[in-house]
Amino acid sequence: MRHVMALVGSRGDVQPALAVALELRRRGHEVVTGVAPNLLPLAQRLGLDPVPLGIDSAALLGSDLVRRDMRSARPVRRVRALRAVAAAGWDELRTGLTALLDDVGGADTVVTGLLGQEVAAAVAERRGLRTAALHYCPVRANGVVSPVSGVRGPRATRTAWVLGERVRWSLTRRAENAQRAALGLPGTRVHLPTRLREAGGVEIQAYDPALVPGLAAEWGPRRPFTGFLALDDAARARLGESGSGPDAGLDAWLDAGDPPVYVGFGSMPVADPPALVAAVEAACAELGVRALVSAGWNDFSGAHGTDGRRVRLVGAVDHAAVLPRCRAAVHHGGAGTTGAVLRAGLPAVVGWYSADQPLWGDLLRGAGVGVARRASTLTRPGVLTGALAEVLDDATAARAAALGARLVPAARAVAAAADAIDGGTRD
Repeated sequence: MRHVMALVGSRGDVQPALAVALELRRRGHEVVTGVAPNLLPLAQRLGLDPVPLGIDSAALLGSDLVRRDMRSARPVRRVRALRAVAAAGWDELRTGLTALLDDVGGADTVVTGLLGQEVAAAVAERRGLRTAALHYCPVRANGVVSPVSGVRGPRATRTAWVLGERVRWSLTRRAENAQRAALGLPGTRVHLPTRLREAGGVEIQAYDPALVPGLAAEWGPRRPFTGFLALDDAARARLGESGSGPDAGLDAWLDAGDPPVYVGFGSMPVADPPALVAAVEAACAELGVRALVSAGWNDFSGAHGTDGRRVRLVGAVDHAAVLPRCRAAVHHGGAGTTGAVLRAGLPAVVGWYSADQPLWGDLLRGAGVGVARRASTLTRPGVLTGALAEVLDDATAARAAALGARLVPAARAVAAAADAIDGGTRD
């Protein structure tokens, strides 16, 4: 069978799906991998021979549209920005995916993440192909997990989701129908979740059911749960991001003192890196801990002042190798990082920006293994220190360790995702 992967977005959107691509290929399937242009080197190091698809996700995340307009105090500007970001890169994804399918002579399944799913599903519909989508958090209406902090109860939760879906549809309907028209498809008044269900598509829930008890039973086999997806040891070694890779002294630093607090925001744009490092140093001094700060996609070159003994600055690190050597984590609440932190058995401070990140903050807080703060507040005096103080205690550490032990192992999660894609092609 041939599976075409249409993977756009940040590294957190793409890397988990690459683990599934490797598993499908190991099973003997032909896997054609399209990724955001800036993530070609990542997929190349994994040996997947990728092609560029869509737009540069790092450029989008660093643009004024995301960093300024989406956070504007003016509602009209903010709504316009949300609409633009929701459909950013759709033209490029449509033309790129269409050309890719032409080049390879078709496929059995189009596999996509959440971002760009509307376009990938439309291309698949036009070609008569099945769609398999990887979801890294709950994004469909349900009565279990609320999309809004403070909303409780099945009825109120479901109502909040329905309202949210209507808002999303109002933001994307015009752009989605424009893509359908470009493909020669009729316009639609039915939003994507309903169309995917009617077409027999599968929406794979690539996060752990332990965090959302009852949701798997509510959604059934068309939305199967797998657990958090992650690369295996051999694949991670090919990325060269272990503690002895890009920073040969990191192993020695980790061994030289107590387990540190990990601080990293992945692809999220840190507005003021020097201020964040200063807040980390202040928290470390007051709480008597060390911190390992990973720059991610940010430039921390201007963040001076640390002597490296209490606070160490590094580039990208292998979460699976480094996090088990830490005692807590401060991160943005992306699903991939959240899964890695939970698997390492660490309590967390989620400094969220947008999208699914506040939801993960709420879920960790509900599980008693974390707290959540808006990322922009972490540089205010005492905020990061206070948040860390809430999770650096024995009871929270014990809960985090117990939850980590319950999670679906990564290898089993990846295999389950591949099973769901295989099963979708056999229905």
